[in-house]
Amino acid sequence: MNIAIRMEDVKHRYPDGTPSLYGVDLSIEEGNSVAILGANGSGKTTLLLHLNGTLHPIEGSVYIFGKKITKKNVDYARKNVGVIFQESDDQLFMPTVMDDVAFGALNIKPKEEALEETEKLLNELDLYKFRKKVPHFLSGGQKKLVALAGVLVMRPKILVMDEPTANLDFETKNMIVSIIKRLKKEYKFTLIFTSFDVQIIPVLADKVAIMKKGRVIAYDETRKILTDEDLLKQAGVEPPPFVRLAKRLRFDRIPLTLEETEEEFQKMEPAWETKLEQKIYVK
Repeated sequence: MNIAIRMEDVKHRYPDGTPSLYGVDLSIEEGNSVAILGANGSGKTTLLLHLNGTLHPIEGSVYIFGKKITKKNVDYARKNVGVIFQESDDQLFMPTVMDDVAFGALNIKPKEEALEETEKLLNELDLYKFRKKVPHFLSGGQKKLVALAGVLVMRPKILVMDEPTANLDFETKNMIVSIIKRLKKEYKFTLIFTSFDVQIIPVLADKVAIMKKGRVIAYDETRKILTDEDLLKQAGVEPPPFVRLAKRLRFDRIPLTLEETEEEFQKMEPAWETKLEQKIYVK
């Protein structure tokens, strides 16, 4: 497969002298979905902002589809990489939803095509009824969708999302995750996102990169990373609850989701209650 993103020994320091990345090496294949996990201050957001040229390394290199990103060709990065910020209000600035979603497309496409694409996405995300509303008067979930539509209308090959479900209630979080999963299948973009919510990782991510103190300390298949409790704790990441439960019950296969957990319980029938008593209470 083609490599969508390659980071080679990327180091970064903020203008006040604070170091943030200490030599990141990471390769992400085209079409993959990758979650970036780590504690606060581990460098996750800084890493994301290098992917579209918002930030540039003081040492090392970032490549998008094999092309090294520099300050001179940052437009290439932004054409291929769409970024959605954690705080939607940081991204929404036009007077109406329609204007906000169409803004980027109008700068790179003919007006008629841009507006046609905008209306298509507004309908697809059930936002058309809000097209004349001021974005800041929408709910948190609706703002997330407007920001998502405003990026996807430009058809980036890589979608980057910083904490896509932050500050959302349970129902809205599930809706956003379901929509991201559906849109990825439809638009076939490479997905890279950060999240503290480990329960959405198995639903969205093929692979997981673990960051600690400005470095990627592990990068592997989602199941292998999320079932390694020692690794997660080392990085300051809470292991998924189903993993902790399954290890205490000594399941043969460690589940990552509620559905997988139910399957494991079903395998224990008809004597699952007896087995649970033995595993939990018998010392």
